[in-house]
Order: sequence, then C-alpha cells, then structure tokens
Amino acid sequence: MNQAYFSGISGVMTHQYGLDVVADNLANVNTVGFKGSTAEFTDLFSNMLVSAGASTPTTNDIGIGSRLQSTTTQMQNGTLLSSDRFNDLAISGNGWFGVVSGNNSYYTRAGNFVFDEYQKTAGDPNSSVARLTTTDGKYVTGTMLSNFAYNGSFDYGDFDLNGVTGAYVVNDPTDDVALGSVDSQGILEFPTRIAYPVEPTTQAQFFGNLGTDNATRTISADVVSANNERNRLSLSFTLSAVQPLDQVAWDVVATVTSNDGSTVFDTKNGQAIFNGTGGLSSFNIASMDNDGTPVALDLGSGFDGVISIDGTTITGTSRSNGVSGGTLTKYGINSNGVIVADFSNGRQSAIGRIAVYHFQNDQGLNRSGDNTFESSADSGEPIFWTNQNGEAVTGSLVYSGKLENSNVRLDVGLTDMIIMQRAYQANAKCITTGDELIQKALQMHGR
Repeated sequence: MNQAYFSGISGVMTHQYGLDVVADNLANVNTVGFKGSTAEFTDLFSNMLVSAGASTPTTNDIGIGSRLQSTTTQMQNGTLLSSDRFNDLAISGNGWFGVVSGNNSYYTRAGNFVFDEYQKTAGDPNSSVARLTTTDGKYVTGTMLSNFAYNGSFDYGDFDLNGVTGAYVVNDPTDDVALGSVDSQGILEFPTRIAYPVEPTTQAQFFGNLGTDNATRTISADVVSANNERNRLSLSFTLSAVQPLDQVAWDVVATVTSNDGSTVFDTKNGQAIFNGTGGLSSFNIASMDNDGTPVALDLGSGFDGVISIDGTTITGTSRSNGVSGGTLTKYGINSNGVIVADFSNGRQSAIGRIAVYHFQNDQGLNRSGDNTFESSADSGEPIFWTNQNGEAVTGSLVYSGKLENSNVRLDVGLTDMIIMQRAYQANAKCITTGDELIQKALQMHGR
C-alpha cells in the first residue's frame, strides 16, 4: 500500500511536468519560429519480490513510480506565413539564423527581423547603415563583402537640392557571395545610400545597309560619359564624290554631342571603303572623345557590320557598352541568403549574405529565452554545410517576405492536455485510494 501511495505521488508530479510542457506548447502556438517540446517519461526503481531462478522462470517485482526523463525539442518545420516585408525571413529545411548580443552567440528560427540605423562616421547622416536585428536587439550575422566603400564627396544626385554629398559606392559589382568561415561571420549592415558607379562607354558598334544612292545616311548610338551623362555619337555617311575602282567610298562625319545637341565634344572626318560586293574593307576613324573618355568605333568587317549593297532595305542600328550610374531603389534577399541591392539604372550587386548555421545534434541546443537557443557540449559547435567542392552552402532555402510559424499543432496539444489531465487524475486517485486502505488497516489493527 505504501508503494501504491508513493507511486501515485510520483505519477502526479510527473504528469504535472508533462502538463507544464503541453501548456508551454499551447501558449506558443502562434509564436514565430517556436519549436515545441515533447515530455518523455521513464520508470523509477522497482522492488524485487522474487528473482528468476529454479523455482520460477520470471522475476516478480513491483515498480515504485515514474519520473520525467527529458523534454525533447520538435524539430519539424512550421508552416510558412506570407509577409509584406523583405526583412522577414524563413528557413525551409534544416538550419538556424545566427544572432549576437555582445560576446554571446545565439541561434533562432524566428526571422521577424527589423532594422536599426547608425552613422558609421559620427555626424555624417549620409554614412548611415541599417543593421538587421531581432526585435529585442540582437544582431543577425553573416558575411559582408568589401566591394563597396564610403565616398564623402560622391554626388548621390541630390546635391543641387540639399547641398550635401556622400554615399557608399560599389567598386566591384557581383551577383554571388561566398560564405567565410563560421568564426568570421559578423553583423550585417545595409547602407542607406549606396550607388552603382558609372561605367563609361568604351566601344560603339554600328550595323546597317547604306545602299548605293547618293543620299546622306545617319546612324547614332547612345554613349555614357564618365560624368554620368548620356551623350549622342552620330555617324553621318555621304557618298564620296570620287569613287575608287571597283569599290564604293562613303565620306563619314563622326560627332559626339550632348543629348540635346547643345554641346559638341568631338568631331572627326573620315572615309569608309566597301568592296565591289558591298562588304566593308576599311574605316579610318578609330575612336571618338566622349567628354574625356575615348570610345572605339566598330563598323565590323566584311558583311558583319555596316555594308553598302544596292537593292535592299536601308537600315541602321547600333550597340554600345557602358552603364549609367544608379542609386539604390531597394534591397532583396534571394533563396541562398544573398543580400542584393537594386539600383535605378536596372543593375544589381550583392553586398553580403545571411549565414545559416547547422549543428551535429540540434537536440543538444539549450533554450535561452526570447525564442533563441545556445550551443552546448551536446550540440557541438556551429558549422556550415559544404558542397562537393568544399564550399560553404546554406543547405536549405531562405525565403524573404515569409515567416515560419510555430510547429505546435493545436489539435495535438489539446489531445495531449486531455491525456495528461486524465493521467494526473488517475494518479491522484491512487493516492486517495492508498490513503483509504491505510486508514482501513489501522482501524483493523485497533480492533
């Protein structure tokens, strides 16, 4: 009877712990990135009455209760919820976001991140960067590139409006970011003013058919200057007065002007010679000055550029390299966690990458509150997964504009609550029943 009494007490305590776990799960059923727990029980010692031997093939023993053995974390993914903020992130698959506070590192699945802003150069608001943080101020970590730098004299396009200069300027545009080592990850910073640099035009290609009639033909191309101005390069073709034997010659006037034609940067005269079948043989204007930047002229050769053939449609087109400078329009984060800046000139450049950490044993992580975990001796140190080339990879997909909901299922939680409640009541009944039996035994002894 005493064992039944004490077994009932241990069962009540055990299932109270189990109910506490279920209650915590249900309390966090709508907590972003929350990982529910499962209470696991084990039995206590048993009192052996008869051991197995010659007289009996089995051991007769009576257990003396149960206890909470462990609470394991449910690692399955929660459902993804759509968001209208690009800085809301969710991991689909294995892995954890890394966040830091001081010298302490934490790991979380909750990607409801926000920004704080500070000036890299005190007193200069144009040097501001926005750091990606959790809602309680821990900084999200990853790899930042060094392909941009602050230029205090850079005109971001608003100097005439407010009389100030200064912005971060991309010096090496790229579309990918290689994660560094785990120990090299740092705080992610998004410049609030970042510009894509102008790439002046260095070559202009021309195509078309001039025909053979004595008429002026003009083919033009847009060319970008080092001053971020889009200028006009025009080639004007006029049939030469004196024609070479078995060839066709065109006099060419090449000009570079501002887009409105008010400023002339360069003018050159030359000649294009075509063979008897209309293919280009020679052209003697090598380049033009585009407001300080030389632009090579390419009319092709033979029949792959400008030609002079009778009886076909008169056409003229051009193609030039070079990119106008652009300012930041928005940031984005792709499925590999790469942070991409979009610019007003239609170009993009990666500036960093969000790190996704992994562990040998996720169950060994210690809960540290605020929906974060800390590594332990059981979990091992954080690592990056690698591909067949030994390069660090995220090992999962990172979704921007989505949040991972709690992985707690409400229906399962309510069912577990009923089971724990009934088990608690049954063990409490064991206590009261054992008490009644003890009282009855005492009454019998008194008689």
